[in-house]
Amino acid sequence: MKLLSLASLALVISVVTMHCANGPARPTTPTKVFPVQSVGTKSEGKAVDFTWVDNGKKTSFLEVTSGKVVLLNIWATWCPPCRREIPDLVAIANEMAAKGVVVFGVSLDSKADPVASVKAFAEKQSIGYINVVDNSSNQIADAYGGIQSIPTTFIIDRQGNIVQKIVGSQSKEAFVAALQKAGLN
Repeated sequence: MKLLSLASLALVISVVTMHCANGPARPTTPTKVFPVQSVGTKSEGKAVDFTWVDNGKKTSFLEVTSGKVVLLNIWATWCPPCRREIPDLVAIANEMAAKGVVVFGVSLDSKADPVASVKAFAEKQSIGYINVVDNSSNQIADAYGGIQSIPTTFIIDRQGNIVQKIVGSQSKEAFVAALQKAGLN
């Protein structure tokens, strides 16, 4: 009986040690990272359309976000303020999807294989919302008026109007307030 109790205790200790060493298990979130294919022209005060290919199908930003309130975050994996706000963006995407909110990322990474780099980062951070990697000439960033600093976030209403440009890292509460001003019900 003592031997069985010691074996049970050893098993519990090993499980607790593994849990502490590896951290709590994270739910698996499908990671969606794509290279941008094409970028539409800028229209004053409106969201800019761009496309990517998902499972062999050309998809556009305006199709995915039609009728939704959008938080479009322009960021990079090497940017500390960008990385700090990622957990809040993940939470907003998860908590507010049912209210018609879409969180969407545009990475400005430009390493040798930026899509693989962003995808690895997104998997590690459990980012479930779509991210596209802007091409080397930053066409999406330029179409949104040029990005002077990252992160830069655009809040877009259900009609595709840019209602707010936010430069710099923000708290979850600030993002939620901006989304509510954009007509979130």
